[in-house]
Amino acid sequence: MELVLEPEKSGEEIKRCISQFGYTPEHNYSYFLTNAEFGAKNVFLRSNKGYGVLAAYREKAAEVAMISEALAPRGEQVEVLHDALDTCFSKLSVQKFVVEQDDALMKKTLKEFGNNGYRALPPRYSLYWPLFDMEKWDGNDMPGEDWKKLRNIRNRFYNEHSVEVVNSKSVDKEQLKKIVHDWVERRKLMGLGANRKDSNLAYYERYVSMIELGFEGTKFAKTMVVDGEPCTVTAGWEIPNSDGAYYSAIGISNYGFEGLSEIANLDDLYRLKENGYSTVDFGGSPMP
Repeated sequence: MELVLEPEKSGEEIKRCISQFGYTPEHNYSYFLTNAEFGAKNVFLRSNKGYGVLAAYREKAAEVAMISEALAPRGEQVEVLHDALDTCFSKLSVQKFVVEQDDALMKKTLKEFGNNGYRALPPRYSLYWPLFDMEKWDGNDMPGEDWKKLRNIRNRFYNEHSVEVVNSKSVDKEQLKKIVHDWVERRKLMGLGANRKDSNLAYYERYVSMIELGFEGTKFAKTMVVDGEPCTVTAGWEIPNSDGAYYSAIGISNYGFEGLSEIANLDDLYRLKENGYSTVDFGGSPMP
């Protein structure tokens, strides 16, 4: 397996690999480019069969961490990962290789690696992914008691404020970056624990990078302007090789108005339902 240390020079090849074998929300080339933060460096591992692994190399931590799952057919992913481990341990100064997989494949992977000289540690953490079935989602109508709280938030917000939704690409980049920095500043940061369950650490460099890229690789990128002030950024893309699934990858606000985050999420979901997506993925988070 070949280790590509400057993947930005192989962009078209990586895009083709994602297009052919991608299937998870984070299989997106622009997301891969913006994921290198806090001292990490993007690397791409390319097999002789045309499969691949997106990863981040943290030299100071002596670790390579996968970015989502291997770009390969399901039945060949374990072999691809094994080759990726061999390559990284032989060509980089690493002591750890962090694997990201679903539960079913993880069990097979742990057994395979254990039989080939690697010591597998317990999972660092598990993430939970909110999925919206848009055929059943009725938040556009908000009928009945279950929707009462959000219905009140929505009605009050639009009654009290002037609201306009614009393409984020049309907003000055410095204004968008200010939204990101306000979002970071107003979160209660508690650091990054090993299992993330008590963490509220704000990973923000990727959002600044996405703004600098002009939201390249996104399907929709929208900003809510409230009383003349740009306050939110929501953006995402279609999940490759899926049946009408969409990943709402970015959803941040500056917390400038009560109910702003809820309204931004609703606005995002309204748009995605109107555009006929069958499933909307809101990304992974720890259980709390």
